[in-house]
Amino acid sequence: MGLRRPLVDAAALLAGFAALVALAGCTSYTGSKAHQVSEWASIATVVSNDQLVVQDIAAIRRSVQVNALKDVTSNCAGLVFDSGTAYGNLPTPDNTLTNELNVAYVDFTSGGSSCAAVSSIHSAKFAAALRTIAAGMTALDKATRLLAADGVH
Repeated sequence: MGLRRPLVDAAALLAGFAALVALAGCTSYTGSKAHQVSEWASIATVVSNDQLVVQDIAAIRRSVQVNALKDVTSNCAGLVFDSGTAYGNLPTPDNTLTNELNVAYVDFTSGGSSCAAVSSIHSAKFAAALRTIAAGMTALDKATRLLAADGVH
């Protein structure tokens, strides 16, 4: 039963995400697209939220290097929480940016949930979770470049 908890939490988190996205769509921003994105990023604290996610992933990697399963699963649970917080600020005023961040945060939540439930860091399930998290990093990198193009650093 303990292994199922992260999956149940992830399902509840994803349901909450859908509600937040619906509410966030009611917000309007003014000016150019770049100004709108910059305004959204400031309100959403997107840079600091994304830094937390990147720190979680770095912590997972450090835990793997020292073969500390409990730390790995704890850091993976932290990734789920922090990516959920970041996801709650979607959508952005830019559909392409929203799509990239959505992919990243969903991958982090999915990979983090699977990772938090592993019983071995040498398992195929853990390797798959890391691949999903890595795919999320690729999407987050693209989103970070889009944000930078709009003046958000």
